[in-house]
Amino acid sequence: MSFEPPIHANKKNRKAVKRWYVLYVKSKREIIIQDYINELNLDIKAYSPTHVVLKQWKDRKKKVITPLLPKIVLVKSEEKLRDQVFQIPGTVKYLFEQRIPAIVREIEIKQLRAITENTRVIDHEVSLLAKGIEIDLTSYGFKGLKGIVDKVSNAVCWIKLDTLGCTLKLTIKP
Repeated sequence: MSFEPPIHANKKNRKAVKRWYVLYVKSKREIIIQDYINELNLDIKAYSPTHVVLKQWKDRKKKVITPLLPKIVLVKSEEKLRDQVFQIPGTVKYLFEQRIPAIVREIEIKQLRAITENTRVIDHEVSLLAKGIEIDLTSYGFKGLKGIVDKVSNAVCWIKLDTLGCTLKLTIKP
């Protein structure tokens, strides 16, 4: 009788799992660090969701691309390659939860991409929305995303997204 170790005990047979980790970076360096990580010849991907904001100064208004998650870059890598990003100036530390690196699920990354890459105008009447109603945002360009209406005001609707733990503010153009 011979003993065979379980498949997961053999390190050669184990496939390296890539996960999304939350990396803190210095202020206003999110996009720079994302681009730098993606240009490196490492087996690491970086993603920093952005959106366009209208900034106003005394003499002018300008549309500016700003990070959706300030001071955060999402990094997809294997556990053993995680620390290679610290050779890049401006990286600070990883977010930990109960002494374990915080992991973002792939579906949440897809939802963030759907939110930031969506340029469609939502032409839904606000009067049909009421607080507490669950709506499917697929018809508005957010594939497979559901949320609960939190607040409705004139041309703005706030939708609570439980999977992301945040609220989506939709401005509806008349």
